[in-house]
Amino acid sequence: MSSFLSISIRKPFRLIGAATLMLALQLIVVTRAAEAASGNKTIVFVCLHGSVKSQIAAAHFNRIAGELGLPYTAVSRGIRVDSSIPAGIRGSLSLDGLAPTDDSPRQLTAAEADSAVSIIAFDAVPDDERGSAEVNYWSDVPPATKDYAAARDVIVRHIDDFVPALAARARPQQTLTGVVTAVDERNDRITLRSMPDVTADFKVQDGLIFNAVHDGDQVEVKVENIGGVKTIVSLKKE
Repeated sequence: MSSFLSISIRKPFRLIGAATLMLALQLIVVTRAAEAASGNKTIVFVCLHGSVKSQIAAAHFNRIAGELGLPYTAVSRGIRVDSSIPAGIRGSLSLDGLAPTDDSPRQLTAAEADSAVSIIAFDAVPDDERGSAEVNYWSDVPPATKDYAAARDVIVRHIDDFVPALAARARPQQTLTGVVTAVDERNDRITLRSMPDVTADFKVQDGLIFNAVHDGDQVEVKVENIGGVKTIVSLKKE
């Protein structure tokens, strides 16, 4: 009977065996990654003046996306834009080790909205500025000029809920089947022979997988490129 174990791992693997054949497998992954990377990868945050909540959201999103290795970049836009970003907001972002995405607020345009991956707004976006884009609203964020920390914490919680879907969307998968030829729990390593004389040595982060796999097992694994690292994200015993 088949069993299924899904885990998230963030360590690289080392390739050994027939280099030419494995290079062909790598080419598949690289090609799919290039396809996923094509096109606009912009997340647009919008608030009324483009100077407070959208600036906070864009700065923290870019921090989190960078930490996770996601290929997305956030920008801040406004509806009736201010001439500058309040000094208090700049100062609070600086204390978080961040900075506004722009020196001054910028106006949202319908063309930019249409081409974005996602539009997230804190205030109503007029139809002539949203174009045909769907807008998602985070309307529960308190005034940041009164309490930056409270507003930031709500925004970051929203971002944490938002990024898993983006992560799944950003990472194409490759499926490999083969036989486990070595299980080295001490060094967090599993070796898989996916075809005769073609062997890949996968690093494992979550020790739970060692409870499910033994030498000689026939398995199917799904591999994603996470932050530039080829990663086993699920394993199924056959």
